[in-house]
Amino acid sequence: MSTATDEATLLADEHTVRQDIDQLHADALELARRTKALATVLDHGDYSATGGRVRTAVTHIWRAAEDLHSAFHTAPPRCAGPDASLSGLCGRRMRYLAARVARSTE
Repeated sequence: MSTATDEATLLADEHTVRQDIDQLHADALELARRTKALATVLDHGDYSATGGRVRTAVTHIWRAAEDLHSAFHTAPPRCAGPDASLSGLCGRRMRYLAARVARSTE
């Protein structure tokens, strides 16, 4: 996965940047789900302290996913224009994620 670094490249390759952010967000959510499952298994017996540490990691991963979600909104789609409301963009994002989840469960 490549990341764009200069402003001209970012403007020209906005779609790829948004896809990169979106993929990182999806990866972070998946990692949080997997980590939570591990913490649940480790919460019993001799590994309970380890389970607590892993559960703390889930919190950090979830916060990182939320930061990525916020970053997605700072790179609005070209069609939105500079005056697009954050609530409108967030609604659009949620509809996109719902459609994506529906496709992945088919």
